[in-house]
Amino acid sequence: MEKLMSRMLLSCKEATFLVEKQMESSLTFMEKFRLSIHLKLCKVCSAYQHQSETINKALKKWTEGSVLSKELPSKVKSEIIKEINR
Repeated sequence: MEKLMSRMLLSCKEATFLVEKQMESSLTFMEKFRLSIHLKLCKVCSAYQHQSETINKALKKWTEGSVLSKELPSKVKSEIIKEINR
């Protein structure tokens, strides 16, 4: 039973990898299940997921414009900082 539990639980390194992976592709059922358990138990990884999603949304908004500038607009920067600190 202990072996089964240790295989079910993710390390924070594995969880953050899956957080990033799910933003680019689909996770398997088992990956989703294991990640959801980890995120329910780990406040740090849960916060990481929220921050990563916020950054990705902001970058998508920024890149939806015609040409990328070299610097993020100040409004986008403040939105990112606000969401990260939330």
